[in-house]
Amino acid sequence: MLQSRISRFTPSSLFMLEIQAEAGEGQSRLFEHLVSEVHAVGVDIAVATTAVNTLNDWRIPIDPADVARFAPNSSTLRALLPVLESHHALDGQTTAELHSFIADVDAARAILDNYLDDCDVISAGRAGLVHARLLRMQWKATSFNAKRFILELERNGAPLPELYQQNTRILSALLTGAGNGLKPCLNESGRLYVPPLPQRRRAPRRSVLQNCIVHGPASSQTGFIRDASAGGLGLGRISGLRRRDRVRIELASGRLLHGTVAWITGSSAGVSFDVSLAPSDSLIAL
Repeated sequence: MLQSRISRFTPSSLFMLEIQAEAGEGQSRLFEHLVSEVHAVGVDIAVATTAVNTLNDWRIPIDPADVARFAPNSSTLRALLPVLESHHALDGQTTAELHSFIADVDAARAILDNYLDDCDVISAGRAGLVHARLLRMQWKATSFNAKRFILELERNGAPLPELYQQNTRILSALLTGAGNGLKPCLNESGRLYVPPLPQRRRAPRRSVLQNCIVHGPASSQTGFIRDASAGGLGLGRISGLRRRDRVRIELASGRLLHGTVAWITGSSAGVSFDVSLAPSDSLIAL
């Protein structure tokens, strides 16, 4: 019975219900939620900037699909904004800075998407030559802007547990390194990875392993959901889709999830949700 009730909610309504509940617990809880999401986006910025810093370095061949997989998404912060504003959880200056932070992430993401589009058309190598200079300028600046905003949230916001201060120190180092042209988010094998933070709110990726129907721009097909997280799905056994295609994923229960294809590798793909799922969502809750 509970499952059938949950499945009628959209990702947007589930997210907003949880945020409204947190707002009822007080402004400090809502501020903590904001800081968690900003930290998560900050990690993604460090990873994306690391990828940009590797362009045209023949020693580190980064797959464009990996770049797309780790690219930051501001949708959760954008959904959180009206709740923060309606509950006066932030002062006017911090609200303005949050708007600016989101706009900066979106601008950097748009330039990255132009590069990824050209990877599909003229090859990754040529696209790197064309876009590397602009990408580095934008993403290095975005890294330093993210570091500044994260530090200001710590200085000017409500006191938070010690783990968040540890997050800030780690993020400050990652973003400083990336902003200075280093590659702090490469592992020993030269692959991009997401460095862990002591305090993470985002739900881990959970295995789903069920069939689904993928409704794309031109047709529908049966696919397979390998895993899911608050931000999206990993699909298998699909074909004919392109990055940035709008899709609807129909689960066996009849529930529809809306999103955009973020990356394609062979018969696998990643879909980024329009609005992140709440941690309590039945698809990802442990």
